Amino acid sequence: MPSNSLIFSNKVADIYHNPDDKKMTIIYHGLVNYGLLIEVIESINKVVEENGISGALVDLCKLHGSFHRLLGYMEETGFPLLIKHGLKFQAQIISDDIIMQNLSKKVEAMLVSLGVNANTFYNREEAEEWLDKALLKER
Repeated sequence: MPSNSLIFSNKVADIYHNPDDKKMTIIYHGLVNYGLLIEVIESINKVVEENGISGALVDLCKLHGSFHRLLGYMEETGFPLLIKHGLKFQAQIISDDIIMQNLSKKVEAMLVSLGVNANTFYNREEAEEWLDKALLKER
């Protein structure tokens, strides 16, 4: 069984990487903080540049506030870098928070426009199952 290794943690996110299937799991929590989110993105970029990535599971259920300010950076820099290093699938998990729902729709549309197969879920089990099946088909 592949193992997830904690590779980064701060007050807004924990990042796990599974080198066996090139999957990254990012679990966000707490209040949105621009500086701390930049730290998360920089950590993701470093791991992806060194190891590649095929799929990402992004859990936004416990993140509160708006990350709208980062959308431009994500579209112009963050996602293209992930795609360059192999990102093909992203599953997002969201709560019933209206702000996160709206932002997640924008992120999903952005990813799809960049050629990534992205999907949003309200349940972690369903998101993991979808992502694992997509990665398995890709092998």
